[in-house]
Amino acid sequence: MTSSPEQTPLFAVVMAGGSGTRFWPLSRCRRPKQLLPLAEGGSLLAATVSRLAPLVASARTWVVTTTAVADAVRRELPQLSPENVLAEPVGRDTAACVGWVAWRLARLHPGAVTLVLPSDHVVGDAPAWRSALAAAAATASARGELVTIGVCASRPESGFGYLELGDELAVIQGLSVHRVRSFVEKPSRERAAEFMALGNFRWNSGIFAWTVSAIERAIRTHLPELAAGLDAMMADVDKRGEPEALQRHYPSLPSVSVDFGVMEKASNVAAVCAGFSWSDVGSWSALSELPAAVPGAGVTRGEVVAVDSEGCVLVSEGPLVATVGIRDLVVVATPDAVLVVPKAQAQRVKELVEELRRRKREDLL
Repeated sequence: MTSSPEQTPLFAVVMAGGSGTRFWPLSRCRRPKQLLPLAEGGSLLAATVSRLAPLVASARTWVVTTTAVADAVRRELPQLSPENVLAEPVGRDTAACVGWVAWRLARLHPGAVTLVLPSDHVVGDAPAWRSALAAAAATASARGELVTIGVCASRPESGFGYLELGDELAVIQGLSVHRVRSFVEKPSRERAAEFMALGNFRWNSGIFAWTVSAIERAIRTHLPELAAGLDAMMADVDKRGEPEALQRHYPSLPSVSVDFGVMEKASNVAAVCAGFSWSDVGSWSALSELPAAVPGAGVTRGEVVAVDSEGCVLVSEGPLVATVGIRDLVVVATPDAVLVVPKAQAQRVKELVEELRRRKREDLL
């Protein structure tokens, strides 16, 4: 059994490499979703790192992003040392990101417990969120499990992944910890309603905790090609230094999510059941569902005038957005583009981005 969390170094890894295409036209290659002020206050990334601060020291908080936005991330997070912002030369999905940090930490702090979390979620109760993360870290340290956090579903949501819970394993800091029986990706609304009725399903928050040794062992077992690539890369770090080793090896690492590549295959996965309000802010329509939003009311940001317009998301970073007599639409204006889409189809904005890419409109990406 490993040492207690008080004796074990606790690190946090904030994954900030996503592109956020569903938030076009505000989200662009040089200013992705995590750098946007979509919730109250500053950017989603800054809010995430600020929430972490009482739990994890800034010296042990690492942010992994892409080379293209690394400097912008450093400007957004002046409380972190520039060296704590790690830049991937290319995006290879979350398993490569997780593996790189684990192999890196194995050299520096092989006994560390690591919290891994997205940079672009919104949380309504920061103390409850930190309590859940602390319980996950304690579970990972004491039991050697791969731990995730399951959030109580407040509605039948087809846009989220779900955890099916099995037997209770423990109660840590007042929170129940269960074996995870299965992962379910974005079910139909009808099936999501069934999950709520059954009572043993939770939203998958995408927040993880594990020891360095546990995640390294899991990657070697379930993603041996990734493990071999990371071994080669770290061996090259000793010869050429990390920047050159990354350029040589990282682009050829397998592109797979840690959820699919590891968590859905592993047998030692546990979930801390948490009660904080949470949203992954997956599309423009999700702004209407954030904790600060008024149910049924519209969302407006920037210079907006709305007359007899209900349930809309209206955002401007440039010209005035003026609406009359519309219902349940998303209208987003920037100096060079205007988006109009029904809220119910807001997830399809990524298709529009793909069409712009097909038309070689890099100026709009």
